[in-house]
Amino acid sequence: MLKEMICGEMAEQKDKIFSLFGGIAGEMSIEDIPPAPGVDVDLIKQGDNDPLEVIVEVPVGKSKRGWNYTHKALKDIVDAVNTRTLAGFKGHQKPEDVSNQFIDPATHWIGAKMTETAAYFRGIVDKKEEDLKRWIKGKRIKQVSIYGRPVLKNVSGETQVVGYDALSIDWTPLDRMGMPTRIVAASGEMWDPDGAGPGEMKGDDEQMEWAEVVAELKKRHGNKTITVGMIAGEMGLSNEQVIKELTPEFAKEVQRALEISDKAKEILGVSGEMDVAALFASLKAAADKEAGAGRDQLVGEMMTTKVQSEAVRAALKNPETALGKLWSYHVRSIAPDATKEQIAGEMDTFLADPVVKGMVDAIHTDKPAGAGVAGGGGAGAPKNLKIKRARI
Repeated sequence: MLKEMICGEMAEQKDKIFSLFGGIAGEMSIEDIPPAPGVDVDLIKQGDNDPLEVIVEVPVGKSKRGWNYTHKALKDIVDAVNTRTLAGFKGHQKPEDVSNQFIDPATHWIGAKMTETAAYFRGIVDKKEEDLKRWIKGKRIKQVSIYGRPVLKNVSGETQVVGYDALSIDWTPLDRMGMPTRIVAASGEMWDPDGAGPGEMKGDDEQMEWAEVVAELKKRHGNKTITVGMIAGEMGLSNEQVIKELTPEFAKEVQRALEISDKAKEILGVSGEMDVAALFASLKAAADKEAGAGRDQLVGEMMTTKVQSEAVRAALKNPETALGKLWSYHVRSIAPDATKEQIAGEMDTFLADPVVKGMVDAIHTDKPAGAGVAGGGGAGAPKNLKIKRARI
């Protein structure tokens, strides 16, 4: 029963007239589509002081009503234009008037071309249609509707248009229901995807394409498969040109960084491909060395102030003594850029340590005369010393 209903619906649609919509956009020129055999383009334009030619694109795919227009259906329309041409009107005729009414053509469709994804139709706007030309140029009219009898087929619940007997390609008001269409050229000039002429604002389609390009670039930059330098290189831009494209404030900072880098390279003798990490490591080492030299000088001055004993100062400076070893370890913990007051505090802390204080006291204490001499002529007693024992 369902099959009979579908077949009956297809049979009913066969004799009905439908429309397939198209519009204006941009990647083809008028010369890309030759006129059909027997068409005299110059004769059609004769007497027209402002001739206008257009190319309209109709893509393979679904219409707004959900019908799927196949490649074969669009090819039928292309073949019709290339063999017998088609007229175009401002709006469609009533179906009952098609067989007996004559309307002056608003556009003469004189050639067509088929690709894998779309059909393209070349038309000449009639010389009498001054308003239509102005509307097209002003982008107030940029869609057409292909009027005719479709051959329908139901496949898995989807309505497919598998053939098409075209009657006319007519201009329509903006955004009428039907197949998406667009004008891809006007009098040889390239148009943008929304029908904007050369040098005008881009439409949503191209903005979307650009957004997708940027998103892909961002993705590849994030996973390290492309760099800003690679992009600039592909565009043939120099470092100076890239810097000029930046904001003035950032460009100044970049220029300053480059100047510092060049100066550092000169001072440090870096040559060839410069490793930035190695460069700054060298800069830091040089700075630390300079700061360490300043610290050591302050330590020397502070030692003279804090330590009055020449013997203690000598012990502190000598890394072979126990006191000298302790002091050298302590100095390492003092920051290279420490101030004079901080170094003075570190020295006070060191000298106040009980262990250090004991070592300093030992240096200050002189041994008494005869120290280490025991009675009985023991070892260490002077050789000329005579011992006499007596009762008391």
